[in-house]
Amino acid sequence: MKLWVGTILGAILLCSGCAPRYQVHSLPAAPRPSNERVVTVDYFKSDAPRLEADNPNAFTVTSITPNVQVEIVGWKEAKARRPAQQRRMSILIAWDQSASLGVTDPTMRRFEAGERLIQDLPSDARVGLVNFASLGMGYADYDVRAPMGSPKPQLQHALNLLQRSEFSFHGTPIWNTLYYGIPELLASEPADRERLVILFTDGQNETAGISRTEHEALQIAQQYRVRLIFVLLGNAETIPTYHQVVRTLKYLADATGGAVIAADEAQDLNEAFGAALDTLEYVPVHRLHLRVRKAGGFRRGETVRLRVQAVGGKERVATVRL
Repeated sequence: MKLWVGTILGAILLCSGCAPRYQVHSLPAAPRPSNERVVTVDYFKSDAPRLEADNPNAFTVTSITPNVQVEIVGWKEAKARRPAQQRRMSILIAWDQSASLGVTDPTMRRFEAGERLIQDLPSDARVGLVNFASLGMGYADYDVRAPMGSPKPQLQHALNLLQRSEFSFHGTPIWNTLYYGIPELLASEPADRERLVILFTDGQNETAGISRTEHEALQIAQQYRVRLIFVLLGNAETIPTYHQVVRTLKYLADATGGAVIAADEAQDLNEAFGAALDTLEYVPVHRLHLRVRKAGGFRRGETVRLRVQAVGGKERVATVRL
């Protein structure tokens, strides 16, 4: 898989509500007694979304394996790859079709990159496609080109039709597309699926109609547990308020566990969409560093089972192979 493909999948998989996968590593920074090991265990943030990370008593770890003592050395924020069985996603692709793209991407490289994005999404993902603003004569925020659950050939065909279509001259209604599109297309998706929007744009929010605010768009995304991933094509020369745009998009992305992926030029879009895929593959975790001890020491390959409990979160069991 090319670099750009791996990157986009990584962004999508950072979702809320998934059960944790634990990664365990020995960390022999210095010679230690034979009866002691230092390991790490990952606890998914989605299992304790209201956890105060600076609380010194945020985690309790006990050993299920007899005669083993465990001590928390500390923890830090990190990312871990989502287990294959937990990669069930519903993804809405929101595609900017505004007239400014005739300048920022005159050779339409975005369509080739978009086709690769669709091709490399997980085969069991439920995907839909909208373009914003509408291509109709009258104003509308977006057109639904492929409903959620459309097969990949239908999504590719919809994107090909957009490539042959004229630009929309109704502006770039980003906030309206999120505010109205999420309830219409993602709200009814199965509860066991992660919900994401991958929104591609080359500019700031502009609309010929009444515009919702970024705060209202964020509230809707949080209400329906949707992660927002923005792929931004452009730079300070092509977007007059570029730095403000980036700050605003990053605010929404951070608040939903998503990401902002910037591509200065259209030829960078393959890599940018790949970064979005990469985001789908990984989720935020609390990485716990633990010291385990056992009288008489541990055998090579011996396993230890640990019970991890976060304040206000789910209890998880991790198996550590030493």
